[in-house]
Amino acid sequence: MKCPQCQKGSFFEGHPYNFRKIGIVKESCEHCQLKYAIEPGFYQGSYYVSYGLGVALFIALWILKMIFLPNLTYLSTVILMVVTLILGSPLLLAFSKIIWINIFVNYDSGAQK
Repeated sequence: MKCPQCQKGSFFEGHPYNFRKIGIVKESCEHCQLKYAIEPGFYQGSYYVSYGLGVALFIALWILKMIFLPNLTYLSTVILMVVTLILGSPLLLAFSKIIWINIFVNYDSGAQK
């Protein structure tokens, strides 16, 4: 959860589970001064990444459920999936935004001022 360019400065205002600042990205890196909002609405593209992460999470949960708990009822499986989604949503949001900006901004060892 660091700056994609220098890997030193913080990317988010707070921790993903700090619900007052959930998903709030800083304006720029305090270390290399990289502007995080490349253009207005830049992070709307991270919704696609979040969807992909969510699908991957559910597939992994389904496989683990089939291996370790094959006799789990349908209702219990749905409850497990919903609880996991609710508890993991802040992390999915944070990971999707950091993955999205890393697609467009490369690491630069010279950016460390």
